[in-house]
Amino acid sequence: MDSDNKLKDVGLKVTHPRSKILEILHTNSKSHLSADDIHNLLVKSNESIGLATVYRVLTQLEMAGLVQKNQFQDNQSSYEIKKQHHDHLICIKCGKIIEFLDSDLEKLQEKISDKYDFKLQSHVMTLFGECQNRDCKENN
Repeated sequence: MDSDNKLKDVGLKVTHPRSKILEILHTNSKSHLSADDIHNLLVKSNESIGLATVYRVLTQLEMAGLVQKNQFQDNQSSYEIKKQHHDHLICIKCGKIIEFLDSDLEKLQEKISDKYDFKLQSHVMTLFGECQNRDCKENN
């Protein structure tokens, strides 16, 4: 499905900035991009979309459920196309981000919620540590 159809499906007007920002997030779907990263990619592709517009559009896309906002470290937000629920492992040395989904962990969270008579709506799990990647170990 293309970006324009996704925008229409969630009731947003199709605008050039919205389409371009969604396109960048789809193209870089393996990455977690900051608003600055997205703005820099727009500038590199000769788009005249300002940083304030990037922030505004990202907020609109997040509220519409198309984009997920993450805050991993240094209080800087990163964005990704909203997809199936997943959690993150973050290396504090090299910044590598590993996405994972563990059904046993998901079941345990449900069990804990039930134990405390709590109806779980959603959750975000981000684990910080040091990856054991050889390149990371050698460069730090």
